[in-house]
Amino acid sequence: MSIQFNVSQLLKSDVGGIREYDFRMDEPLNLDDAIATGVTGSVKFTLTNFGILAAVRAHADVLLTCARCVEPFQSSMDVAFQEEYRPVIDIATGLPSQLPPSDTAFELSANHMLDLGEAVRQQILLGIEIIPLCTPECKGLCPTCGTNLNIKRCNCPPPESTSPFAALQGLLADVETR
Repeated sequence: MSIQFNVSQLLKSDVGGIREYDFRMDEPLNLDDAIATGVTGSVKFTLTNFGILAAVRAHADVLLTCARCVEPFQSSMDVAFQEEYRPVIDIATGLPSQLPPSDTAFELSANHMLDLGEAVRQQILLGIEIIPLCTPECKGLCPTCGTNLNIKRCNCPPPESTSPFAALQGLLADVETR
């Protein structure tokens, strides 16, 4: 799950230096309860005073499970984000970096490799709906027999109403017949 770039030459350039690349992940990306495939995109690296700012645009096809009918379905997703990467080794001296620590920035590897894989994974994961649905009109499963109501109707009786006003329904029927 890595999308790696050697940024040693960018780290040697002047602040404001820019490099742009396209990327493609050949292996599937594990998103815990989902899988992303065909991850492609572009990245623009900009050298800052503290490290490298990566501006990323990515596209992925995500295999999800519908929350209503429990059937797998595929959804396309586009993400755009920026992340900061800080070096752990000073490029000029080869000694550990003297930059102040950051809780939000990713780290470059000791050999100046920048890996976008985890940042892309996190952003795609954040883009997934909390309750993924195969279609907005998904009818889900019958609560009694478990039949997928998108495929066929079941013969189960309608569920009894649990409303506290269910007892009043009979009163309306009496009024309408008079």
